[in-house]
Amino acid sequence: MNCFDSYCRQIIRPPRRQYMISDLGPKIRFLQTKAIVRVDFVFESRNIQLNASYFFTKAQTHRCMIYLHGNASCRLEGIRYAEILASWDINLCVLDFAACGMSKGDYITMGVYESQDVIELMKYIEINFGKVDEFMLWGRSMGAVTALLLTENSKIRAYIIDSAFSEFRQLLQDIGTRQFGVFSFILYLAIPILRRKILNQAQFDINLLNPIDKLKQIIPNKKFFFVAGKSDTLISFQYSLKLYENCLMPKKLDICEGDHNSNRPSTTLQRIIEFINETNDFQQNQEYQFKIQPYFKFQYQQSSEEEEDIKQNILLSEIKTPQTNKQFINS
Repeated sequence: MNCFDSYCRQIIRPPRRQYMISDLGPKIRFLQTKAIVRVDFVFESRNIQLNASYFFTKAQTHRCMIYLHGNASCRLEGIRYAEILASWDINLCVLDFAACGMSKGDYITMGVYESQDVIELMKYIEINFGKVDEFMLWGRSMGAVTALLLTENSKIRAYIIDSAFSEFRQLLQDIGTRQFGVFSFILYLAIPILRRKILNQAQFDINLLNPIDKLKQIIPNKKFFFVAGKSDTLISFQYSLKLYENCLMPKKLDICEGDHNSNRPSTTLQRIIEFINETNDFQQNQEYQFKIQPYFKFQYQQSSEEEEDIKQNILLSEIKTPQTNKQFINS
């Protein structure tokens, strides 16, 4: 394997994150008296079987946050947000992108075909769990780019964009400069070769992967929250700043402490929760309530001893939620 093959593999075939289904946690967990049910399922997109999990509550409305993980990661990345979102009656869906986690597939495409998979996932959710009142996307790194590529989708209203790049080719050049210094021109000259290899193997053109272009338009009922870590040495916070400055729609920006893979601080998470709840004027969703009813029969059928076996000891830290003045699920 030559250096070009190795570099190409890092982009489109990174190490697959391995985990056990038990790592997803209990099928039923409790937030005080509120039950959160997890349903695992497999859906198909591009003739590839993809694995996902849906965390939902017995709410009056059907608001759905889809978390989109980063490169070489999996759906475990987003589970930490299930309880805080549930406290605001927002469901959480997490998935393994193609070639990641437990999903099938050979290559990732840095958001290009992943965005198509998210559309199929949205269809699956509405067919099986009822019409969704509001879809929201929370993406990190590759997942954030995937979200940006769905800017024109009318079903999605809110976007949390954490550590996205603005133009992929520029990112490659910046990484080359950091890694090779004065010899970075070698990578610059090699990019056309790399481009052809990726085009042949994964069928996407890195020259066209410019998510910043999606933000240079005005689309009604859209809003964006950009996040980045000050110490990110992989995708500099300058990319998030550039995306924010070029976004012509309602937007917010939070450059916080941490690096590319850091958990975001509680102050940033609080701002995100406030951001996604700025507008919440949805009517009662009877279709959703009808479709989820069978999943909550356990509340009436199980003995108190069995319920104790599935209840989780939820640790709380200091962020406001609707239940109390200082409750936030600890990640």
